Amino acid sequence: MAFLIIDTSSIIFGFSNKKDVFEIASRRFPGHGMLISAGILRELSKLAANRGAKGAGAKTALAALSYKKVNVDNTTRSVDSWVYAKSREYPHSVVVTNDTELYKKLKSANIKCLKLTKAGLLR
Repeated sequence: MAFLIIDTSSIIFGFSNKKDVFEIASRRFPGHGMLISAGILRELSKLAANRGAKGAGAKTALAALSYKKVNVDNTTRSVDSWVYAKSREYPHSVVVTNDTELYKKLKSANIKCLKLTKAGLLR
């Protein structure tokens, strides 16, 4: 099975820049299921309480997630360690993260990893 593992950083970055990372990723990788952790939902909920672009992006993301087909893993592990573990568990998956440190860690482990650009591209 192959998943699009979407990290909080790309969700916030995308919705803060009026880009839907879920739609962009699913168009680029049709047939991949989308997967996030419960920790990502918790992070988005905390960020939604903030003012500014990040808070607005988090609120929009939470609203969008309510009607998207996204699998939620009810793990209690930290988001970064969860992303790394799931990407190893499902080797045909693709991780989308704008977290530079996590991106470097995944790349060094030869895990397919992309970042969302302001233009709405995955690179």
